[in-house]
Amino acid sequence: MGRPTVSFTNSTGAKINVAYMRRDFDCREACGDIWDVLGWINLDPGETETRSNQTNNRWFYYYAESDNGAIWSGVFSAEVTNTVFQKCKCQVSEGYRTVGFDVLDTDVYPGVNFI
Repeated sequence: MGRPTVSFTNSTGAKINVAYMRRDFDCREACGDIWDVLGWINLDPGETETRSNQTNNRWFYYYAESDNGAIWSGVFSAEVTNTVFQKCKCQVSEGYRTVGFDVLDTDVYPGVNFI
């Protein structure tokens, strides 16, 4: 079991925008997959925000971009757009781009600290 919340902390000197992916069984009904992709959390330098891990799933995924061009990514692909969004991973939408999400083991870590 994972944690009920996940924190995102910006320890850089630039603004960071974070998208995240969490398990959501409503998506299974919508299109056959259990992952919900949401964006964006806007973090100023030094800021921390928390998001719900509503199913207490151990695995939580994130992708982040900073105003200075830094990117935090991984190998788990999902679509994002440049405006605020929420969509099931299995839904294909126009105007979205595919990026790689990194994985967070919430059984070990309470969140992500971007440095």
